[in-house]
Amino acid sequence: MELFCIVYYICSYIAGIPAIVKLIKTKKSNDYSLAEAIITIVGTTSWTIYIFSTSQSIWVYVGTILDQVIVLVWDGLIIKYFKKEQ
Repeated sequence: MELFCIVYYICSYIAGIPAIVKLIKTKKSNDYSLAEAIITIVGTTSWTIYIFSTSQSIWVYVGTILDQVIVLVWDGLIIKYFKKEQ
């Protein structure tokens, strides 16, 4: 079962790379949902707290930390580069 967890983490990291590159290159995030970014941060933080309050394998802990860092970077860029319509 740990193999499925590892595959999930690898796929979730690879899936976000094009969006992160686009955000860094264009420095615009208006085509992203600001509400979704905030909900993702809350959800991933809740998941991290849950994982660290239970007994898991080391791969789940490492994957969760990496997942949290990637989400915070990605969603942080979305929030930073979001321009309010005037």
